[in-house]
Amino acid sequence: MIYLDNSATSFYKPMEVKNAVINSLSKYTANPGRGGYKESEETAKMIYETRKKLNGFFGGYGEENVVFTQSCTAALNQVIFGLLKKGDHCVISDMEHNAVIRPLNALRSRGVEVTKAETYPYDDDKTVESFRNAIKKNTKLLLVTAASNVWGIRLPLERLSALANIYGIKFCLDASQAAGIIEINMKENSI
Repeated sequence: MIYLDNSATSFYKPMEVKNAVINSLSKYTANPGRGGYKESEETAKMIYETRKKLNGFFGGYGEENVVFTQSCTAALNQVIFGLLKKGDHCVISDMEHNAVIRPLNALRSRGVEVTKAETYPYDDDKTVESFRNAIKKNTKLLLVTAASNVWGIRLPLERLSALANIYGIKFCLDASQAAGIIEINMKENSI
């Protein structure tokens, strides 16, 4: 068995990661956008350049749409708690991480409906049909993992994103375990 949840918990970090952290803590500690002095401007420029690179890497809609959070869990919480309210419905896969399951369980007590669509490894047609069957009139969000951190199974992201677009439903992709491993192009796949 190979446990694939390695991104956040691996012990040995590559030297490039260590050097980048040291460089950041040494050169870019000023508050960007809050001063006209050299260090503040350099920090703001580095953040902007990072946004540009990330936007290009994910085929995004512009660097102005790149938002930094303290973690993927925090980002998922912003989407889940910021978008769903009483009477709304959310469809997720049966392979979601606790970072998705726990906040949705909390929202259930506030009147948010959640349906787990069954995934069928190696049968994308059945998986997409399972999601289609889970959609209701009040479905507001389709939230899926790009790939399971336990099983390594990849969901048919492009087709699920298209399905959400057809029904006018917001689509949220948790790419925590897949970013950098599988290509994710937001524009091409309407994510």
